[in-house]
Amino acid sequence: MKLRNVAAEASHDEEWVPSKMGEAELNRMVAAGVLPDHVTAGWQLARDEPFLTPHTDEAVVFEDYFWRGLGFPVHPFLRDLLEFWAISLCKLHPNTILHVSVFIHFCEAFLGILPHFNLFRHLFYLKKKGGSGSKVVGGVYLQLRDGMTSEYIDVPLNTSLKGWNARWFYIKQSHPVIRCNVHHIPESQSS
Repeated sequence: MKLRNVAAEASHDEEWVPSKMGEAELNRMVAAGVLPDHVTAGWQLARDEPFLTPHTDEAVVFEDYFWRGLGFPVHPFLRDLLEFWAISLCKLHPNTILHVSVFIHFCEAFLGILPHFNLFRHLFYLKKKGGSGSKVVGGVYLQLRDGMTSEYIDVPLNTSLKGWNARWFYIKQSHPVIRCNVHHIPESQSS
């Protein structure tokens, strides 16, 4: 059993890729308005780091998360979902961030209510990505439940996000902090 755990940890380390984010990319995000400036947000590049090593007050984030509506501080609804699912932010696929962002906006701007947890669970369930082994980054995603496609907003998803997992960096966060635990293997949750 111990050998299996060591092998699992080794495979997690191999799945994580060094960051390709540079200052130019982060400044482009600032100029586009999807990321606050360096002084406000406290973002840091992950230069020459083959594996994440955030400080205790930093979150590991991906560029594509911000293009799909992630903001800091993280919306309480997303924080509660991560706690409910017992997963880290880095486990989410960028399209999941988009689904959560659209749902929050739908509730707050269209329905005029706070995001409703039971409505969310009625529409979506968390699904583990298929394929061999676990996925450290983007290993789970949201799936509309059967019959919900016609009941919910049509959200066009980009299915070609090749290399998104190599565009990561750090951002300062306040308490409670969101961690990226790469050794936790997410499971599908239909409830």
